[in-house]
Amino acid sequence: MVDTVEIIRSRRSIRRFKSDKIGRDVIEKLLDLATQAPSAKNDQPWKFVVATGRAKTSLVNVLMEGMERAEAQGLSTGSMRVSIRAMSEAPVVILVFNRFGRENLPQEYQYAKCLVDTQSIGAAIQTFLLAAWDAGLGTLWICDVLYARDQVQAFVSTKEELVATIALGVPSESPGKRPREDLNELTTWMD
Repeated sequence: MVDTVEIIRSRRSIRRFKSDKIGRDVIEKLLDLATQAPSAKNDQPWKFVVATGRAKTSLVNVLMEGMERAEAQGLSTGSMRVSIRAMSEAPVVILVFNRFGRENLPQEYQYAKCLVDTQSIGAAIQTFLLAAWDAGLGTLWICDVLYARDQVQAFVSTKEELVATIALGVPSESPGKRPREDLNELTTWMD
């Protein structure tokens, strides 16, 4: 029996991966579990693009070019260099998109729809991360790719909104627990 609490408490972000291949059947099972996540109005706004092998290498090159372009313009790209290294090591990189556009909605609803879809997609990503950890695999939830959003969308020939990327593979590190804010500082009780 799966100990959900233990999986939640022990899951770590992995930034170093072994080169071991991950079978398509394993990836499909994890993606199927991700799609079981709740979504607002059951819209299921997520879409996944799985890159392995040469496609993953090409994607990493696209991200590197996008990062270098942003840096040449004097923009900070956060920890994108570390994220790109993790993606180059991981045998699988999954791009996560929002398959619904907001352009046809009245302006006053676009913000709310963006937040609702993002929350739903976040639930799917978290479900994927926990399922992968339970299967003995490591993941890294990456948002640095948004610095190269246009290049990634062109790479996969889509206008769908890039939300995040997940690096997936067998961990080659065992990071310790990161500090967490005190729950009492983050919670207000009202009776």
